[in-house]
Amino acid sequence: MRVGWLAIAGIALSLPGVALAAPVNTTQLGRQLQEQLSTCMVEKFPSIPKFALDELQALSMQCMFEVVILTPEGKVRQDANDRMAALVKVSGIKIPKPVSRGQAQVALSRLPGSQVFTIRVQTANQGRPFLLDTGASTSLIEKDLAKQLRLRGTPIPDRLMTYMVVGEKCTNLNAAVYPLPELAVETASVKGLSGLGLPKRAIPGQLSGVLGMDFLSNYDVLLDPHIPQLTLLPPSAPTQQGIPLVGKLGVMTVQTRLNNQGPYTLALDTGADQVVLSERVAKRLGLNLKTAKPITVTGFCGSARGKQVQLDQVAIQSHQVKQLAAIVLDAGPLDLLGVDGIIGQNFLNRYRQHWRFGKRDQLGTPAGGSLELSRP
Repeated sequence: MRVGWLAIAGIALSLPGVALAAPVNTTQLGRQLQEQLSTCMVEKFPSIPKFALDELQALSMQCMFEVVILTPEGKVRQDANDRMAALVKVSGIKIPKPVSRGQAQVALSRLPGSQVFTIRVQTANQGRPFLLDTGASTSLIEKDLAKQLRLRGTPIPDRLMTYMVVGEKCTNLNAAVYPLPELAVETASVKGLSGLGLPKRAIPGQLSGVLGMDFLSNYDVLLDPHIPQLTLLPPSAPTQQGIPLVGKLGVMTVQTRLNNQGPYTLALDTGADQVVLSERVAKRLGLNLKTAKPITVTGFCGSARGKQVQLDQVAIQSHQVKQLAAIVLDAGPLDLLGVDGIIGQNFLNRYRQHWRFGKRDQLGTPAGGSLELSRP
């Protein structure tokens, strides 16, 4: 899971102007957040050398987390998404809209030893293997490629990455935000994106990048895992016959019943092998974690410890899978999204999928969508 960071980072890069601008007529929450950000930035400015833009932007991002995302105890706020939207409204920040064109139909490859897929993505007229990942709010490239393309990045403090990705070793990750070149899949292309840069060792399979929702949500996405094949078509409106989706920080979530209980809110993630549950939900379901098999999960920040469990049933509306493996994980990205877990490939790969996305919200991400599932 690699979610939520783009909306945060994009707003954070504008924070010096946001924090110090005069409030406009908007919600009380937005005005309060702006005042708190102003205090945070002023307190940190004296230690910043003149014209040290990278340090200023990194501290802006830190203030964004401290004031908007986290509680005083360092926990992720349940209303983090609403607080960011309020800040966008009060500040007048305009989230750039990507420009997309064309369509595509391409073969996918399975990443060895997993259930996730890779896709050939064109950057600077050269095809490179990327992970196909609906659980990533934004696309990602490895830092050596960013260097080759002479992209200028803005550093992200290592400690903030622990809230955005899975793993327990985010030190010396040296992540950065980059303005991405135009990305293309066959003749389908999107430009005007910003992406995350990580060392190649941190990317699953040491791929060149991750194709995330900032690219995919510009199209209707048809995914047939049995061929396997991806089709990108011009966007159409979400349908009533489809399963309703709700966007959270750029990722789509769906109401799901687990062991005939719920519904619970789970994120849809083609970049995850298995269903993942939070410890809180696992306890509500009465799963015995003391006797569950320990398991190591690999993420962008190295490994994380989890527990392997078996669910009697996972159901999204009428689509039901019985006896499905799941991982119980205490992970920052789940808290950041405010979700109970994720739907991974051991569920999704059983169905042909037609994803549609709705209008974009104040954070520049789809507010909702629909998903049609069909058996082969």
